[in-house]
This record gives sequence, structure tokens and C-alpha cells, in this order.
Amino acid sequence: MLILLPIANLFNSIYISFMDPDHCRNILKTIFGFSSFRPNQEEIVSAVLNGRDVFAAMPTGGGKSLCYQLPAMMLPGITVVISPLIALMKDQVDNARDIGVPAAFLNSSLSGEEAASVYEELEQGNIKLLYISPERFAIPAFPDKLREYRVSFFAVDEAHCLSEWGHDFRPDYLSLTDIKTWFPSVPAAAFTATATKRVQEDIISHLKLKDPLVVRASFNRPELYYRVIRKEKARDQILKLVKERFGEPGIVYRTSRKDVES
Repeated sequence: MLILLPIANLFNSIYISFMDPDHCRNILKTIFGFSSFRPNQEEIVSAVLNGRDVFAAMPTGGGKSLCYQLPAMMLPGITVVISPLIALMKDQVDNARDIGVPAAFLNSSLSGEEAASVYEELEQGNIKLLYISPERFAIPAFPDKLREYRVSFFAVDEAHCLSEWGHDFRPDYLSLTDIKTWFPSVPAAAFTATATKRVQEDIISHLKLKDPLVVRASFNRPELYYRVIRKEKARDQILKLVKERFGEPGIVYRTSRKDVES
């Protein structure tokens, strides 16, 4: 059972919901196919459903997406996910639809006709999870357009891009500082896999998160093995490594474009 209490305000009609653990686990099992939560997920989902802002630093593969996809299925109206990567949006929307979550995205890859179709679905209440890019939110008329729909929750992915100390800065992420201006009563959650304490403080400040639940998950990856060796004739070392693993997938990082091209 999910209890929904209406709250009126000048900008939007939203609801505060109180999580029934049994109902939540039922959705976790029947829709997402999991019999239990991973570490930190239940705490984050509970905070969101109780109308609380969240900051979560979780490693890649730590289950961040479920922390906003599950609430999207329990909250009225739509959950808006802000993501910087168009390809990732499409993958997440396709995966969500495959399991029965009504999802869509709005970004520059859509034709005018395709975007109009998404807006029509939003107007009809057929979408629970809407992915947009920060550039979309930065369009002056877009937040006002978004207020035509019942927005219950904002999730900001790759939130370190908000920080001047983040190492993949995107200028349009700064438009997200207006989320709380446009939607003052709507909870927001910031997710990142890259956040020092200084970046964390920057993100919370920029998004104007109010008394957020702060989660800093362990970044230990037991399936990964680390070894550090002294660099001596780096090109020869790389060639030796590649030959030893011929036919296997892998990534080689270099410190400059010149090194990569060479």
C-alpha cells in the first residue's frame, strides 16, 4: 500500500508518499526482477518517497538507476532524469520499456515529429520516467513547459558536472541550479560516481538540496584486480601487455592526445 497526500503550491501539485516496505519490495520483484535491494538502494528509495532530497556517490555498477526508476513507478506523475549522454538515455529508456516501465527521452536526436509524440504521451499521462539532457532543461521555455505535467521527482545523473572541481564540466549543467526555483516542493537527488567531499559540497550547494540524505557507498570492486608497476619505456610495456592479451578486450589510457595518436 502507498499512501499519497496531495499538497498544493503555486508552481505544481505534488504528493508526498510514504513507503510501504512490502509494497516497495513487491514492485522490486515483479517489475525489476530483484528479490532484495543492493546496499544503500532501499535507504535512498525510502528518502525519495518521503519527499527528501538526496546526494549519493555510488560506483559504476552500484545500482544508481534503480534508485530513481523504482520511485518513478510508485510516485504519481513523472520522474525527470537529467543525463548528459544521449546514447545512455536511449539504452536506459529501451531497458525500462522492456521491463514495463513507461519511459521516454527528449534530446537533440529526435525529429520534431518524434518530440511532439513524446509531449502527447506526457499530456495523456502515459509516461512515468522522462530522460532529458541538461541542454534541454537550459532552453528558456522548457521548465515552464515541464510544469504543465505533474513532476514528482528530479534525478540528476553525473552530478559532478555541476562542480567547478568536477573533471567533465558541462556549462549547461549550471541551468540545473534553477530546479528548486521552478519546482520548490519537488524532491531532487544527485547521483555521481566521482565526488570528493569538496565536489559533494559544490553539488549540494548548486542544486540547493535541503537537508539531503547523504550516501557515500564503498567504491571497492572485489571483481577487479589492481597492480601498479613502475613506468619504464612505456610504449614497450604497452606492446608487451597487448601481445600477452591478444584477442581480449581492454582499454589503454594515456596522459595526452599526442601519446594516444603515437
